Amino acid sequence: MKKILSVILGLALCCMLAALPVCAEETAAPVQAETAEIENVQIPNPWTDYDSKDDAAQAAGFDLAVPDEISGCSEKSYRVLSAEGDVMFEIIYASGEDETARIRKAPGADDVSGDYNEYAETETVDVDGGSVTMKGADGLVKLAIWTNGDYSYALSVESGLSQNDMAALVSNIQ
Repeated sequence: MKKILSVILGLALCCMLAALPVCAEETAAPVQAETAEIENVQIPNPWTDYDSKDDAAQAAGFDLAVPDEISGCSEKSYRVLSAEGDVMFEIIYASGEDETARIRKAPGADDVSGDYNEYAETETVDVDGGSVTMKGADGLVKLAIWTNGDYSYALSVESGLSQNDMAALVSNIQ
């Protein structure tokens, strides 16, 4: 009798172990399907590229006066950010794939630079009667932030410029 009971319990244990992988696949399949769906969800790009400065200005609802070139680079691309009622006009100076400078303008008085780096040197200087915050290191300014009227501005330069050169560029941006 003990032998029969042992055989029956052994068979029951084998059946349970054989069913375990099947049950695990059934419960894992819906989780994998949900994960696959979530991975394909993307946030829409709030930036729109434009072929000309005039088209970008029309889309933004305001113009952005900029220098013809920065650090010897005159190749420009034009973008407008439009998300949740916010608008920002951006011009990027680049030489091929290498960005040289970036200028941003948006309504309001917030910092629109998008630059969250820590800089060793920060100084506020007067440029054409306005207050401009310049940030950089080793005597070179890489970021200038200011407001003029109802708009905020940011100018970032990859290689950095002297304070005087950055002030001259700032005075040409409106």
